[in-house]
Amino acid sequence: MPMLRLVATLVLAVPISAQAHPDAAIRAAAATITADAVTRDAAHLASDALRGRLTPSPGLDSAREFVATRLASLGVKPFGDDGTYFQWYTVRTAALDSNTSRASVGAREFTYGEDFVVTSLVTLGAIEGEVAYLGSGIRAPKIGLDPYATIDVRGKWILVHGLNALPAGQTRETLGTPGVDWTTAMDEARSRGALGLIALPTPAVLNGWSRTRDRAVTGRDLDPAVGRAYSAYPLPRLSVALSMLDAMLAGHGTTASVILRADSTRIFPAPFVAGRLRVDLNGTVGSFRAANVVGMIEGSDPARANERIAIVSHLDGAVGRGVTPEGDSIYNAADDNASGSAGTLAIARAMMTGPRPKRPIMFVWDSGEEVGLWGTRHLAYGPLGEQLVAMVNVDMIGGTKVPGTNNPGEDELAGPGEVFISGPGPLSTVLAGHVQTALDHYGYATARREFDVPESQFFYPRTDSAPFLENGIPVVQFFTGLQPRYHRQTDEVSYLDPAKMEAVSRQVYVTLWHIANGDVRPRWDKPTPDKLWFVTPRR
Repeated sequence: MPMLRLVATLVLAVPISAQAHPDAAIRAAAATITADAVTRDAAHLASDALRGRLTPSPGLDSAREFVATRLASLGVKPFGDDGTYFQWYTVRTAALDSNTSRASVGAREFTYGEDFVVTSLVTLGAIEGEVAYLGSGIRAPKIGLDPYATIDVRGKWILVHGLNALPAGQTRETLGTPGVDWTTAMDEARSRGALGLIALPTPAVLNGWSRTRDRAVTGRDLDPAVGRAYSAYPLPRLSVALSMLDAMLAGHGTTASVILRADSTRIFPAPFVAGRLRVDLNGTVGSFRAANVVGMIEGSDPARANERIAIVSHLDGAVGRGVTPEGDSIYNAADDNASGSAGTLAIARAMMTGPRPKRPIMFVWDSGEEVGLWGTRHLAYGPLGEQLVAMVNVDMIGGTKVPGTNNPGEDELAGPGEVFISGPGPLSTVLAGHVQTALDHYGYATARREFDVPESQFFYPRTDSAPFLENGIPVVQFFTGLQPRYHRQTDEVSYLDPAKMEAVSRQVYVTLWHIANGDVRPRWDKPTPDKLWFVTPRR
């Protein structure tokens, strides 16, 4: 891979003459995006001093200040809270105390670790209600499977065989499209107002009992919680031992052995309501704040002031644990996503240097992407998301697969000058047209389209574009693919391809400019993909 370029090129943000031809002016602005400048900023963000930029951490705070200072020097308008560049959000936390948490069925009390364990939670407190047994908990009305038809689970615990338990004769393929043709117990519990989920003591549950019992149970999520993709599941989930299952089933015409027999046959008994369960989840609660960096470049057409385009790169990194044989314990997160964050800074400079497009552009460096899309969930579901008509995502733009090599882990890595594009094909004729126009006319990078399909995890839900898609906003994503150093200590700047970062950043700039300057507002004018069945597009 190319070595790090240490000599930076200083490019002053001097407006190009208004007399210049628009095309020439755009090309001149694109030329201000250089490999040296992008690599220099990526190297700072991915330096050991910033310790990987975990949300929250002093390293991320430093990265946030670095971006804000740069935006101020460029003259980009602050668009965060109270006239600053920072848009703050709150994350609530909960830590279970296994020594004081208890459960009871009627007058009989049960002990944490012996009779029940908690597998996940986000809130603490006392939770009490009847227990509804629902077999697999799957609802698939097209094949006549609906255990909720006879039982209202609102205010009840749901007792199921497991999140992967399928009825006899069914596979995920025969059930159809998830979320459209069938839904899981987790989906139904959340949408129907259940108290929580209880897993029966199947062999898999019992085999993992000691690990779950000894694990520290914590939860955290946005406050208020919004969004679906990578959000923490809002309901508590428990696993119960035979002792507790017998108590819940007592007096209801069946036994634990009868219920558990269905684990092998997958022929589940008819749904019924069992005993009343109270669970006291005790522990400590807390919160912390984190922030996105948000700046605005106003458009040239006041009539389009409410048609904002967002360009988004996550500033945080995924900080892991461990030390390499060489003694490296820092997950520098150079490609993911110091590369995209640095590229977006260069694009902001180019946008301030070149001709102003008609629509305003909101520049966002979000936090919390690696731990739950916190920053973009907060933004997309909040006031700043209300006037957005399109979103451009820049995430991991420094990877290159060297021609002729067959290195492990590089199967999904773009080659020299190539960039993956995802989003516009299935969503928007207008966006797809702008993307293609920019590719044909400028050609700074070559597009690869294999991920521009709804079936791809990179389309949804894996990236920062997910909360925007959930709000009906069409997206364009630029990335160069996964590499073997992804989420490892070896994701270092020395492995980045400076020429690739320059080419992709220039291509994103010209694409963004054309989207923001188009006569027709970007619209989600194509059929909604099945996996986004719950979305109402902004047409």
